[in-house]
Amino acid sequence: QTAFAIPQSNYKTYTNARFKYSISYPADLLIPQGEAENGDGRVFKEKGNSSVEMRVYGSYNALNETLRNRYEKLAREWGKGVTYKVIRQDWFVVSAMVNGKIHYQKTILRRDTFKTFEIEYDAVRGSIYNDVTDRIAKSFKG
Repeated sequence: QTAFAIPQSNYKTYTNARFKYSISYPADLLIPQGEAENGDGRVFKEKGNSSVEMRVYGSYNALNETLRNRYEKLAREWGKGVTYKVIRQDWFVVSAMVNGKIHYQKTILRRDTFKTFEIEYDAVRGSIYNDVTDRIAKSFKG
């Protein structure tokens, strides 16, 4: 089994004008699908592999939820599968293994807006996607 490094030059940045966030993604792995009609974000899929999907989107905090409330709700939803979780003043990360898939979510709360990056992939693809996910999450600016 060979792990391969993804050259830095292959990362591109998607910037969302409506919710003012940006995120980098490996353009040789993940293909951007069309932007959502309401302009809130975008879905990225791996070419020829429907088991890998990345989503990034913004939403107004219409229900006046706290960041902690969102964090706890997600941790409950993924239940025993949760492998990592952390919450800070204005963001959280939850990662889990559910039905053989790795799920990762990072949500940022800025003023009255949630900005969320999610990725899911088959656990067997972890040798590629664990590092990629880490890098994408670090690039996520809201």
